Amino acid sequence: MQQPTRRAAPLLTLIACLVSAALAAAPGEDRTGSASQPPSVGVSQTQTSSGAAASPPQEEAPPNGTPDLGLEGVSWRLVAYRLGDALKEALEPMVGAARFRFEAGRVAGSAGCNRIGGGYTLDGDKLSFQANMLSTMMACPEPLMAQDQAVGAALVKVAGWRLAGEMLELVDSAGAPLLRFLWLKPAPLVGQVWQLTGYNNGKGAIASSLSGTEINLEFRDDGTLGGSDGCNRYMSGYTLEAGVLTIGPLATTRMACRGPEGVAEQASAYAAALGRVTGYRIDGGELTLLDREGKTAARFRADQAQPAAPEAGPAPGVGGGAPGEDSPAPAAR
Repeated sequence: MQQPTRRAAPLLTLIACLVSAALAAAPGEDRTGSASQPPSVGVSQTQTSSGAAASPPQEEAPPNGTPDLGLEGVSWRLVAYRLGDALKEALEPMVGAARFRFEAGRVAGSAGCNRIGGGYTLDGDKLSFQANMLSTMMACPEPLMAQDQAVGAALVKVAGWRLAGEMLELVDSAGAPLLRFLWLKPAPLVGQVWQLTGYNNGKGAIASSLSGTEINLEFRDDGTLGGSDGCNRYMSGYTLEAGVLTIGPLATTRMACRGPEGVAEQASAYAAALGRVTGYRIDGGELTLLDREGKTAARFRADQAQPAAPEAGPAPGVGGGAPGEDSPAPAAR
């Protein structure tokens, strides 16, 4: 009986080694380690068993296509700000969107009129801004001026941040919301109707369109474009090669212009601005057409969905470029 036992021992050892190797090679068995403390708000802490950072599995992406948002690297549209003991709905700005962007310790934005810029410190869910933020000194209508001042006062009190889906809140030390933003979804250049918010009037200034007029632009995938110049319909062709965007001469209908005084001159200045375009950039839902010096030729805003009502807070709120925005910038590729 001893002889069969001695023969079986090497065989059993071999079988055990094969089973162990098969288990070690089985797919889908990577394990994640959980930290002893829950992750900070807004901070992804997925890790492998070796401790190295790991990307979330593909199947865990949100079904609606919303990316894994964080505070930095995306554009945020201001939708509400604290005034007294309640949140007040943000007003539509004079030109462009009331938007902010946080990146590499620098914030740039607009509360609806003046441009704001400065440094910030980010540590997990803790956030603070440097004192004496830079700001332009434009004169604005009183409601927008009051909004500018309220947003500036709120920034000084910010102590943290949190995300709820596509909504960002900057909060004070007690966790009460001070500012509320909505994610500005990136919009494609082609197939989107862009609404004009400002254009270079040929006199060294960015002018908004006249009250009572609507100017828009649409790039089509067949190399043509069209829209309204506030007076007539226009059409043309465009080329986009190696990041260089050029727009051909405009052809327009010949209807008599109706509307406020100066509408025909506005249409002419807008056409001239499009003729100077050599590049573009898209930031969130805002398109900026650039001239050969990298300065703004025209600025547009894509239609944005209205934000959902917030789930909690003392008052429901619903429903920016840095100083020197017109400095030279490369055309987007």
